[in-house]
This record gives sequence, structure tokens and C-alpha cells, in this order.
Amino acid sequence: MLVELRLKNFAIIDEISISFGENLNIITGETGTGKSLIVDAINIILGDRFIVDHVKSEEKQTSIEALFEVGDDYSIKERLERLGIGDSDGELVIKRVFNPGGKNRIYVNGSIVTLGTLSEITDGLVNMFGQHEHQSLLKKSNYLNYIDAFSELEPELSEYKVSYAELRNLESEIESLRKREQEGAQRCDYLRFQVEEIKKVSPVPREDSELEAQRIRLENSERFSSSLAAAMELVYEGENSATGSLKESLSHLEKICELDHSLGEFRDRIASILIETEDIFYSLSQFARNIEHNPQRLEEVLLRLEEISRIKRKHGDSIEEIIAKQHRIESELEGFENSAGILEELGQRRDSLRGEVIEAAASISAARRAGSERIQELFSGEAESVGLKNSRFEVELEQKDLSEDGADRVQFLFSANPGQFPKPVNRVASGGELSRIMLLLKSFISMSDPGSIFIFDEVDAGIGGAVAESIGKKIKNLSRQSQVVCITHLPQVAKFADTHLLVVKRFDEGATTDVSVDSLDNEQRVSEIAKMLAGESVSEKTFEVAREMIRHTSGSDL
Repeated sequence: MLVELRLKNFAIIDEISISFGENLNIITGETGTGKSLIVDAINIILGDRFIVDHVKSEEKQTSIEALFEVGDDYSIKERLERLGIGDSDGELVIKRVFNPGGKNRIYVNGSIVTLGTLSEITDGLVNMFGQHEHQSLLKKSNYLNYIDAFSELEPELSEYKVSYAELRNLESEIESLRKREQEGAQRCDYLRFQVEEIKKVSPVPREDSELEAQRIRLENSERFSSSLAAAMELVYEGENSATGSLKESLSHLEKICELDHSLGEFRDRIASILIETEDIFYSLSQFARNIEHNPQRLEEVLLRLEEISRIKRKHGDSIEEIIAKQHRIESELEGFENSAGILEELGQRRDSLRGEVIEAAASISAARRAGSERIQELFSGEAESVGLKNSRFEVELEQKDLSEDGADRVQFLFSANPGQFPKPVNRVASGGELSRIMLLLKSFISMSDPGSIFIFDEVDAGIGGAVAESIGKKIKNLSRQSQVVCITHLPQVAKFADTHLLVVKRFDEGATTDVSVDSLDNEQRVSEIAKMLAGESVSEKTFEVAREMIRHTSGSDL
């Protein structure tokens, strides 16, 4: 609901703050007092463009600020969350600032936004009747919502939308797979070539490093043999070998250890070195036996290293990377090979689901046709009560391709005069007629509109008497489930107010103009309605009539 509206330096308004009630807010005032400025300000809050005529003083900043309570309205919360704007505990604060230098700003809950973002956030928040930019009856996209609300189709539509979304996802998956299959034939050939190229070499982990070690030994076999022989001779086999020297040293120490036991430590250390030296000799011998002078094997190793080097250049920096790539390619090829079976399975699921969606859409269409016929009947019976005597209202349903909202395209047709062929309501109905048509539609619909705020600016244009009374009752009924703001000149409508706001224009001695908006108490309401009945020449009897009108409406004693 709209809680508060603040205006500064706006048109003829210096500064005002208007508080609105939950149900029916009636705004009255003499012609030219600035009532329509309130509607203009709300339209600007909803995304209308600001114009220079809205500035009272070019030397001051102009601002319009509105506070809405949106509660648990999921659509508003979802938009704010998606745009990175907090919901301020169920409140929506919109402020538009217009500076003398032309640097204008828009704030939503303290965050700066663009005009497009503002319009996106406020879409559906207010149903405005009087200024065409926000009239829901001028947007064909809203028509199905009215029919579905009247026909109470929300459960069926929710199930349908889930199935339709699943169908679209399946169709998208099938299309993607088909495209991939068509584009994949050439890629499959390329992938098979790559995997065969790798398999032909079939490298194994660490093979390249082991081959490189073999190459070095084979290329330097003579150097290895001579150096190892020399080393083994010095360690063990030579006349003055290290092993012989160590054994001789150990023998000498053994002879004197009995004389000085402290030498036993040195004896043990030399014995340990002797064992290690002998072990080194045997290891060198084993290595030497593996050294071979084999030109044929060297050539084989060099060829194998070249093969591995070649596939490294094409498929990876290491054998491990090449093997991983081979696995990836084989997996992708397997996916291509299985795509035919997957396509067939997906196609069967799609055909089955499509049949279910078509059946559900047909059921929804039948309910919409029945609901449309009932709306036309109700409208025919109620039109005269809101000043639309001899008018015709028709709901035209046409079949269309399956979509998220079903298989129906809807158009509202209207003619105000007998003998005229009904035409699209958004082209032929006046502002007042649109307001009254909307009133009737809302009175027919059992569930509330997603936009919980209704603002009527021209609902009483060209009517009076019993018609005005009927319109007042319908507005009152609408306000029981939604907040309503209604600007009116008719006492028959104003008497139904839960909150009555009076717009007054004042002139000071400096020949400047200002506007105030006052919330009226019970006695002030009586006085205002009496003036609406009789003008400035208000008699006591007129007061009694006004008091009786309010009493009859509210059941209170005034």
C-alpha cells in the first residue's frame, strides 16, 4: 500500500506530506486546487518523465518521495534482490530528485537507479486509471490475467507453467544435441585421428625419462666401462685398493685393542667403512654388467624418443598430459556415439510431455472461454449501473501457439453506443469509461489483482445521481481487498471514504500560491460533503443531508 507521499517545490506546491489509509482514500477539492498534481507525482514515482512545468522555483531542488509497504509481495522482493537492492523489511522507498543544474537522481531504498530500473521495479505496483501510461486496461498483456483471475485458474496455470517450462527445456536440449550431432561428424573424424595417433605411439608414464637414461648409457658405454673398471680396481681389485688398505688397518688395530680398549671405537668404525666399501664395489659391479655397447639398441631408443617428442609437440608437454588427453577424447567420442540413443529417448519424453501440455492448454482454454462468456453476461447486466448504458463489452479469444501462459490470445472489445461495432478497448474507451470498465471487472473477479493499489482520477466524469451512488459502492467494495485512492467531485462517491483528504489552494500577500492537503475528521467531512452538494451556500438542511449520507454509509452517529 501507499503509505506516504512527500512533495517539495513541485508545480504550485511548496512542501506537503500526505498520509494515506489502508482502504478507501477520497481526495476532494475545488477545481484547480491541484488534485491532479498528486496523480502526476505518483506517475513520476512509477517512472513517468519529469518536465520543467513541475518545478515551482528554478532556484530550489524539487523532490518527490513515496513510501510503500509491500509486505511479502514476492514479485517486488524478487526484483529488488535481483537488482541488488534491499527490501528494507517490507518497505519500498522511492525518491526522485530534480536539481536546478539538471543533475537528476532516482533512489530506491537508498540505492541510485536508472529510470528503466525504476519502471521495472514498480511495474504492476499501482493500477492507475486516468493517466494512460499506467492504465492496466491499455496493456493487452494484462487481459489474460483478468480472465484467469475470474475463472480461478491459478492452480491449473501453475501446473501448466511447470510442464511447459520442462517441455521447453527438453526441446532446447534436443535442439542442442542435434546441432552438436550435425556439427560433430567432422569433429569425430578429427578426434579419431588424434586418438589413433596417440595409440600408435602408446606412451607409458615415465617412459621418456627412462629412455633418456638408456640413451646416455648407450652413447657413452666405453666411457662408462673404463671409468667403472678403474673405480672398481681402486676400491677392491687393485694391489693398493681401498678395501685392501682398510683390511690391513683393521688387522693392526685388532692387535693393539687388547692393550688399550679405547681403540675399539676406531676398529669398529673402520670395520663399518670396510663393509660399506665392499657394498659399493658390488653395486658398481652390478652397474658395470648392465653397460652394453649396442648400436642397434641405441638406434631403437633414439627412434622411440623421437616418437614421444613428436606427440608431445602436438598433444601435451608430458606423457601424463597426453594420456589424460586420450581419455578425454575417448569420452567425447563415446558421447557422440551415444547421442543417437539419447536423442531417441529425449524425443519420446518430449512427445509424451507435449501431449500432456497440449491437453492442459486445451482445458485452460475451455475454462477461459466459459469465463469470458460469463464476464460478458455480467457486464451486460451491470453496465447501466456505472453509467455505461447501451454499451457492449466483448472478450475475443484467439488460438495461438503454445506459450508460457497457454494457447490463447485475448482482446477486450468495447463500444459505448448502440449500433457501433465493438473495437479494442484500449483504442476507443475514454479515461472515465476505462475506469468504470475496470471497476466492473474487479467487482467480478474473486481474487485480488497483483497490484494492490488502485488510483481513480476520472471515474466520475460525466455522471451523477444513482450512477454515482453505484460507482461509489463498487469502489468501496474494491477497497475492502485493496487500497484505493479516488479523486472525485461527487458527494455520492466521497461519502464512502475511510480517509478523506481535502486539497486546498491558498494565496498569500506576496501573490504566491501554495497547496495543502488536510485529512478531515468527521465534522470536517460533513462540511466538505455539504459544500460538494450545495457549493458555498450551505444551509443547515444541507448539513443534515451530508450527515445522513455519511451515517447511511458508515453506520456512525455524526
